[in-house]
Amino acid sequence: MSKVCVEDLLVKAFPSQPSSRILTDKGLAGLGDAYLNFAYSLARSLREGKPKSLRVANRVLMEAVRKAGLRRKLPSRLSRKDIGGAAEALLVYASARGFLPLGVLVERLAEAGSEEELVEALSGLLMEAARRLKI
Repeated sequence: MSKVCVEDLLVKAFPSQPSSRILTDKGLAGLGDAYLNFAYSLARSLREGKPKSLRVANRVLMEAVRKAGLRRKLPSRLSRKDIGGAAEALLVYASARGFLPLGVLVERLAEAGSEEELVEALSGLLMEAARRLKI
């Protein structure tokens, strides 16, 4: 059996789409939720030396979106959940396009020891993804 990396599978699953649709794509948001929570759980497991099953709170994602300057690129009157979904969609799509490998995502999240540091890490990742995808 040959080795296949996560990013190769994501490329197959998600054809290219206009950048204007990425932040509001509910399908991407759903997969992005699972992808980010897996990456965060893995990061914390590595950091703490034992298995963890964690979720990134929408409150944290909303703050990261705001700090990254992406809130203005979203429609008004979105719920916290929808804003979090936009962040998750952006991160998984950046991974699918080869701009944000899972290993990089895990490493950056593992560096965050507090909620404030997690917001900063996510904000940086979102800014990088938006820049690379020209959003």
